[in-house]
Amino acid sequence: MWKSERTDGALLPRMRSAGYYPPVPDLVIGGRRSGMPRPSWRAGVIAVAMLGVAMVVAWFIYKRSVAYDVPGGSVKGAISSVQAAPGSPPALTFGDSSLTWVGGLPVLRLRGDAHAMGAAHGRLLAPSLAAVVRAALPSIERTVSDDGLLGGTSHGMRLAWRWRFIDDGLNDQDRRMVAGLTRGAAASGVELSFEDLVRTQAVLDVGAASPRTDEAEHKHIARSLTVIAKQAQAPARVWVGRTFALPGLDDGGDAAIPVVTFARPEGRIAWASVGWPGSVGVVTGVNAHGIAVMVGPARTSDVRPTRTARPIGLLVRTVLEQAKTLDEAIKLLEGTPTLGSAVLVVVDGSSGTWVLVERTPSKAITERNPRTPAIGDVLTTNALSSDPENDRARRMLPTPGRIERAAKLVRAPLPDVAAMAQVLRDQRALDESPRPIGHRGVIDDGRATHTMILDPTSLELWVSDPRAGGKLRAFDLRHELRAEGDRPTPPSDLAADPASDPDRIANLTAARADLRLARAALARSKYAEAAEACARARARVAALPEALELAAMIALASGDHAQARASFEAWIDGGPDDPKGEERARALLAR
Repeated sequence: MWKSERTDGALLPRMRSAGYYPPVPDLVIGGRRSGMPRPSWRAGVIAVAMLGVAMVVAWFIYKRSVAYDVPGGSVKGAISSVQAAPGSPPALTFGDSSLTWVGGLPVLRLRGDAHAMGAAHGRLLAPSLAAVVRAALPSIERTVSDDGLLGGTSHGMRLAWRWRFIDDGLNDQDRRMVAGLTRGAAASGVELSFEDLVRTQAVLDVGAASPRTDEAEHKHIARSLTVIAKQAQAPARVWVGRTFALPGLDDGGDAAIPVVTFARPEGRIAWASVGWPGSVGVVTGVNAHGIAVMVGPARTSDVRPTRTARPIGLLVRTVLEQAKTLDEAIKLLEGTPTLGSAVLVVVDGSSGTWVLVERTPSKAITERNPRTPAIGDVLTTNALSSDPENDRARRMLPTPGRIERAAKLVRAPLPDVAAMAQVLRDQRALDESPRPIGHRGVIDDGRATHTMILDPTSLELWVSDPRAGGKLRAFDLRHELRAEGDRPTPPSDLAADPASDPDRIANLTAARADLRLARAALARSKYAEAAEACARARARVAALPEALELAAMIALASGDHAQARASFEAWIDGGPDDPKGEERARALLAR
């Protein structure tokens, strides 16, 4: 043992030489040793704060991405009622624009720049706008599903994101016109959002059919038929016959009353169209140079709402405002990417020639010598007819039968405009056999939102008046678009078909409203409620084919196989008007 416990300079060497090393205390640099580690709550708070900031920033980026920029402008002035002369019809005026009524047809006369024309449209037709927007909203909302755990909760956000590029496809004239429409309606006490009105301009391009309608399975919102017939007395001239329907909207197109518009845009070519309240595009129109364009909306696999492109109706309005010749019209249609797909009939009134332009978001095909004088809802050129969605439509829609029947009726030149009216009123099958009222495979299926006849050479127009049993009201476009003559001198109106039931359209409209209620009840498995609504429809139109088909489906779903069989057989015996439904019905009957 050492005599001293000290480890001073003299003792330490001897201790080490003996193999003993005294303990050395731990050395902590920068502070004292800690007994227990401190909790890292400050790091957690910082992480949560950073996540919150990121979410706030992401939310503002999202809101900015989905917002539509509203062009500036204001709407001033009051609406007044004037009567130009004793005995003349009164007019509702706003600025340089006016609204008159010819029978049951509203007639808009618009003047000015894009914002002024939109404002006058919104101001003068304000009471009719909200119903059209309500009918279109389900077709917009259905483009995004509610499937999934949070599907319903996040639906609005996902819809806004999916439709975020729609306004980018509109040009400045389009946006200003819709902005004017929004402000004009608001000035008349009808509050509609700019966002909803922008989207309704694109609903024919990318919307989905309402689930309450018979078009939900077919995926089509619109149905159209355009017929070109040579005039017997003037072979170089043609008649253009046209029917256009919106059965895929939530109300079956009931709110889309026909509106005749005569527009004189500032610095552009004047044009006329037949459309509906709230539409600033054109699906049926002609300009002062006799260039007419008819749009038949179609479906192809390259259509999607996330594309930045022009809705077809808005493009056609531009064609009418700029094209003086057929070639200029074709160039605009071929050179402008579109949001949706359509088959377009373009007619040159000065020469009586016409072409077919099939337009999709990615392709444009022009057929200068069309194979058939009747054009429907499907693409027919070799380059586009095989598209999967188009092929599906061709097999599932009753369109081919309507086209074949119309082509047969105009095979020979027609003697007068009354003969063309008879073609558009036809309710027979290709083999001349009669069809039940409301049959979807005939030319006049009772669903048209507007029917019209145009002579693009003489610029004479006839439009069906839904409140006058189908009487066709006549208009003088030379005066309306070219200001020729001191006053309009239209040809004679075309009387309603004397052989037709004057209550046919009213009964069909009421019956189809009941069928929409029946489909909604069937979707909720309310079979008794659905059967009752279907029975109400059949009380209006007993042999309505779509009512018989739906009655069979309701009976089948409720387990009443005997009733289902009876309804299916009655439907097929009367002539089925739904190719896909017929295939399904025959398979069920065979079992």
